[in-house]
Amino acid sequence: MSENQTISFDEGPRRLNLRLRHLNRTLMTLALPAIIEYSLFSMVFFVDTMIVGWLRSETFLAATALSALAMFFINAPYIALSISASSIVSRSWGQGDRTAACRYTALALTIAFSTAALLALPGFLFSDSILKLLGAAPEVIAPGSRYLCILLLSCLFGLAVFTSNGIHRSKGDTVLAMWISVLTNLINIAASVMLAFGLGVPKLGFYGVAWGTVIARTAGALLSIGMLFSPQSIRLRPSHFRSLSAVMLGRLWYLAAPALAERLANTASYLLFMRLVAALGTTTLAAHQLTLQMESFAYMPAWGLAIAAATIVGQAVGARLDHIAEIAVRRLLITAGLAMGLLSILFALAGPVLIRVFGATPEVLSLSGAALRISALELPFMAFAFIFVGALRGAGDTRTPLYASLLSTLVFRLGGTWLFAFKMDMGLVGVWLATAADWAARTAVLFWFFRKGVWKALHQKEIQRFRI
Repeated sequence: MSENQTISFDEGPRRLNLRLRHLNRTLMTLALPAIIEYSLFSMVFFVDTMIVGWLRSETFLAATALSALAMFFINAPYIALSISASSIVSRSWGQGDRTAACRYTALALTIAFSTAALLALPGFLFSDSILKLLGAAPEVIAPGSRYLCILLLSCLFGLAVFTSNGIHRSKGDTVLAMWISVLTNLINIAASVMLAFGLGVPKLGFYGVAWGTVIARTAGALLSIGMLFSPQSIRLRPSHFRSLSAVMLGRLWYLAAPALAERLANTASYLLFMRLVAALGTTTLAAHQLTLQMESFAYMPAWGLAIAAATIVGQAVGARLDHIAEIAVRRLLITAGLAMGLLSILFALAGPVLIRVFGATPEVLSLSGAALRISALELPFMAFAFIFVGALRGAGDTRTPLYASLLSTLVFRLGGTWLFAFKMDMGLVGVWLATAADWAARTAVLFWFFRKGVWKALHQKEIQRFRI
């Protein structure tokens, strides 16, 4: 059967209900589990940071921040792979072509498993050098290096989970992805607390937090990947791994290359950004890390709405219902604006109080509380940007997010941080003012591209270009 041959879904799960009168229900069905999932996803790092904070060590907090940044760099290619595979699967699902969805899933998983160990190996060998490159202070390098090496063990299965969870969402099963996240978080909390404080097991302190993350990510990945073979999911079969082709690889790379370039550019610019923050001192770096964790807990609902946008736009485009995609995006933007507006008010009024949950030193908490108030400016813009990016990627446009990210990051985040934090001597407050300007500019660029509507024709052009 060719990639573009349409089949009916006589068995198993069916496509989303894209009728206009059912659109709100469909959006809610997609968005609510995704919001819960992404809120829980942020809890892995939130809980880890909170546990480390209660160890009362700025050095450990800084080591956690820099190790997480190194993992962000390693994750980048696999997030790009997930973006491209999910885009193809959602549009194939919208067309009714289950076989194409399964074949591209098999190809993405094959790539993930065959490259994970190779990508993690340099991290083991050069962990000290990586942390030095990130601007770690001398006292941070030794604990940070050991912490990073432990985290890298989760790559063997944890990198493939980006693809498997993305596939679950792209076919509309955000509920399954949510429950996988629930399990992962419960394991992470239990394992990290037990190992860090020696509750019934040997006490590992700071490094017990890393081992808890490894255990949780591995368990979640095994469940997520295993469910792809279930009748409740896409019913992946061994035969799908034997029917791969160079044309399929070309199509996957066509979408993955811009997404990968975006991730690498974001990572490179974020490295420079974190070097700037680290240059402000270990206390400022620790405060910045706490603010990031608290903010990430707030904006994860926006990621859930972005997942809903990517899924429904992808399936609507595949079914040639572009007007449904546009209406869905508008409704998601309104929802995001209301929700993030309320969170902005909360952060502006109670930022210093909220940040106390981490239990860090008074100086760190004071700096972080002020930064959290500034972050209230960017929350609505961040949500709008997430939704536009999700919608464009769902339609097969992975290039526009790259252009928007490059422009806003270079000009506003890096340039603004240099101006506000250093030239105007505003410190961490200047860092967060620059970040807010970045998200506002990024939203404006993405809105302009989405309104042009070029994304509506991309699916058919892609099909013609990569016809099997």
